[in-house]
Amino acid sequence: MRKYQQKGNNSLLILNHRTSKKVFIHEVVLLKGDINYTTVFMDNGKKKVLAHSIKYYEEFLETHGFLRVHRTFMVNPNHVKTYNQEERKLTMTNGQQAVISRRKEYIAKKFIA
Repeated sequence: MRKYQQKGNNSLLILNHRTSKKVFIHEVVLLKGDINYTTVFMDNGKKKVLAHSIKYYEEFLETHGFLRVHRTFMVNPNHVKTYNQEERKLTMTNGQQAVISRRKEYIAKKFIA
């Protein structure tokens, strides 16, 4: 896997405006969307459930190098451990797996492989 250069390594992702929960973007491994909720998986093993769809975070995170590989998954390419081309699955550094959609398979080949 090649290292993908992210912009602004010290940028923060605001998880909750009311409680001021923030995380560094380079700590985020994977976002998994489920209707109007998004689960954010971090590199330290923690996860946070947010009350926004994945589309809400997509534009901001794409400017920092994240890839939308499926309608329910958005991944940080620096945390990709393995890529199974036959099953179209990414295994992340924290053990989570993300499925790559058939139409976005070119993204995985271009940036990850």
